[in-house]
Amino acid sequence: MMQIQSAQEALFIAIEMERRAVQLYGRALSLLREQGREAEPLFAMLLKTRADELGHLEQFKSLYAGMEEALERQLILGAVSNGLLFEGGLMEAVRKGILKDIPSMLRYAVQEEEHAAAAYRSFALQCQDEKAKEALLSIASEEDQHLHSLKE
Repeated sequence: MMQIQSAQEALFIAIEMERRAVQLYGRALSLLREQGREAEPLFAMLLKTRADELGHLEQFKSLYAGMEEALERQLILGAVSNGLLFEGGLMEAVRKGILKDIPSMLRYAVQEEEHAAAAYRSFALQCQDEKAKEALLSIASEEDQHLHSLKE
């Protein structure tokens, strides 16, 4: 798991992970809309999950004080090399065919929820900031709930 030096580093990586989760669920919802599947329970579950991820993003952003851009770039590279962020982001995953249809997106979402929950718990163990630690642990539990919903 990725080693962080501060709560701010953990929060920055968590923000990037949540941004990508929001994009992923937004893409899945768009595909379901294109297929006329808005009335399905899957659509409602993904809509709720996307709303939760937006809430997580805002919660992490509210605790993030900012860092130098060079450090942020280094953290993104570290997160990619540690498998926390997909290299090239969501668009690269689309180009590689990982997100070509709903089943492949759901498989990818399961992996991402597992990674997020584990990363947030790991970051919390490394954090000295109690507010950041509490947020990371709370959101890790919510990611576990998403994971459970996705696997149903």
